[in-house]
Amino acid sequence: MKRKLTEKKFTNWWNDGENKFSKFIYIFVSWWDNGENKFLKAIYFSIFLHFLIGAFWLLSLGIGYIL
Repeated sequence: MKRKLTEKKFTNWWNDGENKFSKFIYIFVSWWDNGENKFLKAIYFSIFLHFLIGAFWLLSLGIGYIL
């Protein structure tokens, strides 16, 4: 990221030709590291863990069905 994210110039920053994935990661990481919204972050982390465990559970069911 060559330029910092500012509220007034978000559109210019988003459309400056750099990789959109790295910009999305920058937004997420800066939001995660700021120390606010801890309850919301805990909910998102819990949802992520549930999806991760659910994916592994479905994978184990599928492998058990095939074998």
